[in-house]
Amino acid sequence: MGNVGGIGARERPDRVVDKIVDTLRGLGVKHVLGITGGSIMALFDALYFTDDIEVVMFRHEQGAVHAAEGYARVAKRPAVVAATSGPGATNLVTGIADAYMDSVPVVAITGQVPTWVFGRDGFQETDILGVVTPITKWVYQVKKPEEATAAVKLAYEISTVGRPGPTLVDIPRDLQLAKASGEGRILVNVAKFKPPKPSESEIALATKIILEAERPVVLVGGGVLWSGATKEALELAERLSAPIVSTLPGKAAIPHNHPLYMGPAGMHGRAEADAALANADVIIAVGTRFSDRTWGRFKELQEMVKSGDVKLIHIDVDKSEIGKNVKPTLGIVADAREALKEILRLLPKAAMRNGKFLEWLYTIRRRYEETMEKWASVFKFFAPWKVLKTVRRATPPDTITVTGVGSHQMWAEIWWDVYEPGTFITSAGLGTMGFGIPASLGAKLADRTRPVVCIDGDGSFQMTFNNLALVREYDLPFVEIIFNNASLQLVKQWQVYLYGNRQVATRFARNPDFIKIAEAYNIEGIRPSSYEELEKAVSWAVRNNEPLVIDVTIDEDKDIVLPWVKPGDWLTQAILPKGMEDVVLTYEHN
Repeated sequence: MGNVGGIGARERPDRVVDKIVDTLRGLGVKHVLGITGGSIMALFDALYFTDDIEVVMFRHEQGAVHAAEGYARVAKRPAVVAATSGPGATNLVTGIADAYMDSVPVVAITGQVPTWVFGRDGFQETDILGVVTPITKWVYQVKKPEEATAAVKLAYEISTVGRPGPTLVDIPRDLQLAKASGEGRILVNVAKFKPPKPSESEIALATKIILEAERPVVLVGGGVLWSGATKEALELAERLSAPIVSTLPGKAAIPHNHPLYMGPAGMHGRAEADAALANADVIIAVGTRFSDRTWGRFKELQEMVKSGDVKLIHIDVDKSEIGKNVKPTLGIVADAREALKEILRLLPKAAMRNGKFLEWLYTIRRRYEETMEKWASVFKFFAPWKVLKTVRRATPPDTITVTGVGSHQMWAEIWWDVYEPGTFITSAGLGTMGFGIPASLGAKLADRTRPVVCIDGDGSFQMTFNNLALVREYDLPFVEIIFNNASLQLVKQWQVYLYGNRQVATRFARNPDFIKIAEAYNIEGIRPSSYEELEKAVSWAVRNNEPLVIDVTIDEDKDIVLPWVKPGDWLTQAILPKGMEDVVLTYEHN
């Protein structure tokens, strides 16, 4: 990074920002993502003097923070993003909110106007702490030079303690440039972020409830992945012969070739997964916040729990999530892995169950896949789910897959197979269009040895494609697959079915030419005419570690994502594809 001779070469100063860089190096930070500017320029200047940390310059701060999310999910440690005051800091807000919703450890360092300008509406002055406090785990504005390094250390630590999430440190420009002094103390009780150990009585009660179940279901959320509890969740399901269902973030936690995995549940989940949840008599929910997108509506589930038809065990590292949306039969505040290990310690090695429930779920799966195969034949262009199956065949099991947000994301939720935990990255809680490209860059930056594939939409692509400039500049190749349906397809689906087919501001011309955009960034682009051509192109890019943009033409009038649980409907009311009219998602168990 450093310039060792010529114009600009000089001795390393001893400023607050130089101590901050030393702190980042000590924490093992290898990359700082962001864009410079007047109020953060001193930090970037300090980075000039080290070869241990690479500065990765994005084309928009939102791209930098989404890339930090992708980086953190692959590296399993906090990613650092830096931006200037005012618009630089506010441009981070969407990504910070996204990281907060999906529990991703991101550390933002923002510059601020000098202290003598505070409250005077100075150039690019913004109260960024006031803006981001509701969407961060911890924020701090440095008031004294000696606080700076302590604040950065705390932000890094807090981002991963307990439930992961974003933190932010705001540093006025005059304090950045001040002469470094000793490290001051910031009084923060970090222990409050740590979950308690699960109590013996809670574990005993959970085990008793599980052993009495006839149709237990294990619901896996994103917390299982962050906790590293995949092995324990699988073992629990195997001992119970219980189906495993996931949330959209939890999709990344379970190998999809495991016979007990039914898939993700919810608004655009698998039909067999929705059926499993809706017909369970005991649900062991681990590391999930009970989102409306998973359940459709809470009233139905709460009434079932209240009546005793369903017993709900909710395990979560965050105390505030227990009972927030649904009051469980038993809530356990604990790390997912620790809690599951304790339950497994008390469970017998095999608690046999009636296999009819599983067979019923498998029947729904077979019917759905057979129906979709028939449906694909009526598509004039590419069928989205067949595109995903084709790409999956062309990519190694450890491929990191990232999505944008829209109908392509929902098709990926239903159809993309994850073989290794942690290799599926998406914007779930906030649903941020434009997430795919920068998150793919961050994922590749975190691990250059694995292929990265981005499943994107034409709408999402156009929000952040300027960051494709980094592909060649920093040698971050990935395969960008654009589902080109000339519309904001998922919103249009709602307009068709919920708003009397009144389509407003969701269709656009097949413009611009995505192949020409790729070429402008010195990236090859293709528009395949067959599944064979698509598979061959993806295989070539992966094999040669080359970037590639693939424009896949989708028939927008037939691209309706099914199953679909309409907003506010219950899981058994899912709309299934034509040909499944006789399939009922309610299990007859008497």
